[in-house]
Amino acid sequence: MAAGAVCGVCACCALSFLVLISCYALQPLPDVLPGGLLKLFEVATGFSWAENLVCVRRNASFGAQRSASLFVTDNQRGELLRIDWVGHERSGRYARPILHPASHDFSLMAGVAWNARTGELFVLANPRPSVREREHCVVISVDPFAQPDSPPASTYSIVATLDRRCLGDGLAVHDSSGELYVANQGAFVPRNGVVYRVDPRTGAVRAVITGAFGTDGAFIDQKRALLYISESLSPSHSVLVYDLRESRLVGRIHPRGVTALDDFTLSADGHSIIAADFLGNSGVGFSTGIGRASSRLSWSRSHVELASAIISGVTVPTSIRRGCSADPTSGFNEELLFVAEGGGLSEFSHDRRVLAFALPPGGLGFLMRETKARELADRPRAAPMQWPSLGASARRAAAGRAEPAGT
Repeated sequence: MAAGAVCGVCACCALSFLVLISCYALQPLPDVLPGGLLKLFEVATGFSWAENLVCVRRNASFGAQRSASLFVTDNQRGELLRIDWVGHERSGRYARPILHPASHDFSLMAGVAWNARTGELFVLANPRPSVREREHCVVISVDPFAQPDSPPASTYSIVATLDRRCLGDGLAVHDSSGELYVANQGAFVPRNGVVYRVDPRTGAVRAVITGAFGTDGAFIDQKRALLYISESLSPSHSVLVYDLRESRLVGRIHPRGVTALDDFTLSADGHSIIAADFLGNSGVGFSTGIGRASSRLSWSRSHVELASAIISGVTVPTSIRRGCSADPTSGFNEELLFVAEGGGLSEFSHDRRVLAFALPPGGLGFLMRETKARELADRPRAAPMQWPSLGASARRAAAGRAEPAGT
């Protein structure tokens, strides 16, 4: 098939996909989710396609009530927005999103990542033709708290250019080395997904994983130096595990009970993944296998994990991230999970939201254990064996012929 024909087919499939997900009805917001484990809050609305988000701790001089902010990219509109928390405890509220001036120079914005060690904020974006003749995806370093009326070009710098455009690509930063990792979807063409390593100091870009299927979400376990990448539309719903110290792919996780994995986060101990199930209208949790391992890489190269639906009441979720503030009165404290909604058909859609879910006492670990326990309790039990109408001696003989379990 000619290249033009292939592109035409891909474009047609992509359009059909957009029409399908845009038809999802917006989910109502319950005060408490089923089971009573999570409380739900609306942080902001008015997005067309909220793609990725990240919590950023602010300088201590700003005070406790503004100790952190949430940055959200709108994929359809090419926007980066900042959401602040104003006030204390019950009197606090989420402020109206503030448009970052860098947004004016880009037609699409996707992954966003913050280096907790250096305070740098990075974003994946496709430049407008007026900014760059070639519209290949670029990685930009952004001044997080630039004044809204600042000239756009003064609020960011391009640190690297990829060899293809971005869609809903994920971005993660390794705090200690400063290196960035980009999960490029490859236009959802099978085996066209690529994971790039980017050195923001030199602009060097290198593909470290190729031949993947819809590589999308990206998150780093900073303590163990493990990069997790979701293959959003792969038939096996894989999560790739890449060792940053050894620079090699070391494993795959195959979660069961998911539809399409998008962006995700890790529990604080690195034992669990909490992911946006893009087509399942839910947030799901499953084990990384770390908690069962005697060392950080002692799991098998490929293993299956059962996913549990822990978040409902969301529409086409694209990303899940944890809060980052140690201040319990902050609207971005560490006991909150934030979810972005996508699926708007065009930039004129304006009903997608960013939501917050308050974790129960005990955090993500407790939530995962409790959800699993409830699922097991609700699982239908096997009916007891009904013996036929036999005499006692016949029943004893039948029991003696039974095979032991596990044979």
